Amino acid sequence: MKKISCIQLFLPIALALFAWACSDFKDSSSQNFTELDKTPIGTWKVSKATRNGEDITKFMNFSEFTLTIAEDGSYTLNDVLPFLVKRNGNWSLDNPQYPFLIYFRENASNESIDIPFIYMPFEGKRKMTLSFTTEGGCFRNVYSYTFLRDE
Repeated sequence: MKKISCIQLFLPIALALFAWACSDFKDSSSQNFTELDKTPIGTWKVSKATRNGEDITKFMNFSEFTLTIAEDGSYTLNDVLPFLVKRNGNWSLDNPQYPFLIYFRENASNESIDIPFIYMPFEGKRKMTLSFTTEGGCFRNVYSYTFLRDE
């Protein structure tokens, strides 16, 4: 009688499992998936703010501060808080499909300010985080604002 080695016994089983694993997999939940809009069009309100890593949301009145980004390429600011631009102007993205930078150019200015653009899903909606540096006084402040679209 011929002896069967472990390899001879398990090789057909392993091949069968491999073939089964490579078969088409259909996930019923993926049929309902829709990509969230990647354009920042809308009016945004600050939901969280930090300065130099410290949470300042409860110390400053962000309730009136809005950033409205329009489809025509313009933006408007409501209220004055530390922000990377002080006046209304125009905006653009480095890549509309996969944005990594957003550009702001104040009206009557020839220079654009580019800023890293973090645009993540949050509870089925988008949140936008902009971090920027201001200079003033004796030191530089690094602000980070997390915005939620005002619905």
